[in-house]
This record gives sequence, C-alpha cells and structure tokens, in this order.
Amino acid sequence: MSNIFPKNFIWGAATSSYQIEGATNIDGKGKSIWDKFSHTKGKVANNENGDTATDHYNRYKHDIALMSDIRLRAYRFSISWPRILPNGKGKYNTKGLDFYSKLLDELLKKNIKPFITLYHWDLPQKIQDSGGWSNRDITKYFSDYSYLIAKKFGDKCKNIITLNEPAVFSTFGYLDGYMAPGLKNKKKYLSSIHNINLAHGFAYKSIKSISSKIKVGCTLNMAPCLAVSNSSKNENAKIIYDTFWNRAYADPMYLGIYPKIIEKKIQHLIKQNDMKIINQKNDFIGLNHYQHIRVICDRKNLLGARSINLNELPKKINKKKLTSMNWEIVPDAYYNQIMELKNRYNNPIIHLTENGCSYPDAQNKKGKIIDTKRISFLKKYLKAVKKALRDGARIKSYFVWSLLDNFEWSLGYKKRFGIIHVNFKTLERTPKKSYYFYAKLIKKNSIPK
Repeated sequence: MSNIFPKNFIWGAATSSYQIEGATNIDGKGKSIWDKFSHTKGKVANNENGDTATDHYNRYKHDIALMSDIRLRAYRFSISWPRILPNGKGKYNTKGLDFYSKLLDELLKKNIKPFITLYHWDLPQKIQDSGGWSNRDITKYFSDYSYLIAKKFGDKCKNIITLNEPAVFSTFGYLDGYMAPGLKNKKKYLSSIHNINLAHGFAYKSIKSISSKIKVGCTLNMAPCLAVSNSSKNENAKIIYDTFWNRAYADPMYLGIYPKIIEKKIQHLIKQNDMKIINQKNDFIGLNHYQHIRVICDRKNLLGARSINLNELPKKINKKKLTSMNWEIVPDAYYNQIMELKNRYNNPIIHLTENGCSYPDAQNKKGKIIDTKRISFLKKYLKAVKKALRDGARIKSYFVWSLLDNFEWSLGYKKRFGIIHVNFKTLERTPKKSYYFYAKLIKKNSIPK
C-alpha cells in the first residue's frame, strides 16, 4: 500500500482555548466553568489551573511562526465563549473579538487555513449558573453566539465546528462529575444530551444564515466499545455505553433519530420540529479518536455501565502498548471507527480533528526531545487513515493533537500531547523530534519511513 496521501489532503494541528491561552481574567473576559472548577481544591491534579497555561494569548504570533516553519496547512483552535460574551449572552467584548481577529489575520498571512471550534468546554459560568447544558435556554444563547462569530469572522474562516466532543463534556461534566461543572445528576445529563443536539442544529442554521459557503459540522469523540468479558451483564453494559457514547449525538445529528434506548428516556423533552432542527445537512463529521473503550457493568454508575481502568482487566496489558495516559495503542480501532462513520452515515466528508498521544518527553543533555514513541504512534495511526482512504472513506484532513503541550484538564500539566514542548515555568517552546517528523510528512505528503 502506498503511503502517499491525496493531493489536496490537509495536514493540521489542533488546540483549545482554555488549554493554551491563559489570560483568564484580562481584557474583559468573563469567568468560565473551568476557571471555577480548576480553582476548586481537589478537582485538578496538584490543584493546577489554566490561568497562564502556555500564554498563547500573548505568544500567538510566535506559535503561528512555529506552524509556518513546518508549512502546516491548517490550524484548528477554539474560541473562548466567555472571552467574546463575558456573560454568555448580551453585550459582546470588543477586545475578545480583536484577539481572534488578529489570530485569524496572522494565520491567513502565513497561508494556514483556520478551522474554528465554537465550543471546547469553557462554558461561561453565568450560563452554568442557570443550568448550563441542562437548561434548554442555552440553545438560544449558543445560536446567538454562533451567529456573532460567523458574522465577524465568516470572511476569514470557511470551516466551523460547532461543538467539541459532546459525549465527553456531557458524560464527565453532568454524569460522572470528573470534569467541569462537576455534577453527578442523571436527570440533568439526559436533558443536556437533547439540548446539546438542539444547540448544534440552531448554530448550524445561524452560521448558514450568514453564508452558505461556510462549511459546518460537529466534532465527535467516537471509539469502538468492547465488553470487558463475554458475560451477559457486561455485553449489555457495552450496548448501553456504546449507545450513549457513540450514538447519542451522531445519530440525531446525521440520521435524524435517537437510538431507542435514549429516546425512551428523553421523549418528554422533544418538542415539535426539534428533530428537524437537529438533523441539518451537515457538511462534514469531525472525528476525534485515540483508542477503543473497554466497558464493564457497574450498578453504582448512573448509567449502569462505565469504561474501565486497565488495572481492572484480568489479564494485564503490555505497558509497551500503552501511552502515558494508560491508553491502548490500537490503530485498527481507528480504521474501524472511520469505516463505521463511512458506512453508517452515508459516506460523509470526514475531518480527523484530533489524534495523538501523551508521553513524558524529557529533554536530553543537548536540550533535544527525541520522542520516538510519539512518532511510532503517529506512523501506525496514519497507516490506518491511509487504509481507510483506500477503502473509500472521504477523509479530507488530519489534525495532530496537539500543537503544544498544554493544560490537560483534570490531569493538570503532567500529561504532554504536544509536538512542541512547553516549559511551564519559563513558557519556552522547544520543537520535539515529532515536530520535524510532521514537517517531513507535510512536505512529502506521505508517511516518512
């Protein structure tokens, strides 16, 4: 199989606002749920927070120069909703808009195609105070915010992603309490599922009302689910988890229906025309993927099913097959997930909006970072992408996660996903060996040997 990619394939890198920007309380920015959550003792490893992160807010020109140096073709970043609308609604913040306008201008100057994500988890705290995603009113606020961004930046950016990983921020934010806003409330979780879907539909309509030329989709974190054993209770748990993780958003957005398991639980929330609003003619599916998910029955969990810690497996997995997140390296799962999107959702255009791995990445005596494990990971996963392309999947791009080491949510700063190392004390950037690997990949448009 040839390692050469299609001629116009887009090679990109991705980041998110709260993880890199810092500047959390300057230039009129409002407070987000992650500002509150990360400042709540015990919620984040080492009680760390994103107050400074990588200081991208002040260093964006330097970071874009690093992108340009390897001829990066696209950059996926998210806009901080509370930086634009400090209260989540109402009067907008001019300084916030100015920052993203300058960022977009700098990208375009360097011939880097921008992909905007409207929501990557940093919800305005004021919106959360009135229920956040569990309150149907949020669908209007998100629609208004989407309209504003499309109106201000639609001439500079032709690809907009409404939401990043709805299954993650709904499950971990409202059901498990692991991430902001840190709730464990099944009723609010179920409400959030429908409101998130509805918000996407309204946002799509808002953006398209500005320009039909803007391409709009949603990024979903999807992965094949495996039962931890073949017992009937674990097999049933797998079906439940797969339904809520992989189907709760993709099916209504792209097929216009909820899976029956979910529809039964949220029927009372669905109003007339809701499903028409949710099921827009999306221009693409964004896929984030890292590994498959092993599922176990757990009656204490609000769903009765959960993903497992690998220590719970009866047979231990070879640590060489794990990243430092304890995530399994399974490129076949990537191929299988891409092909399932192709077959289940009528062969849509796919943007691979996140894929990558975390490793410790220590500097050697010469100050270089030889992250050979990351390069090995990328080669394996990119071969899976190539195989899916050969088998008819309409993949248009690949975005490595992440451009920079950053604030990794509840795990703080210990986990490093970047192809550029960040010294979190000095904020110095050091390109890793994987950065140069990516440069070669972009130049040749093929996987280096």
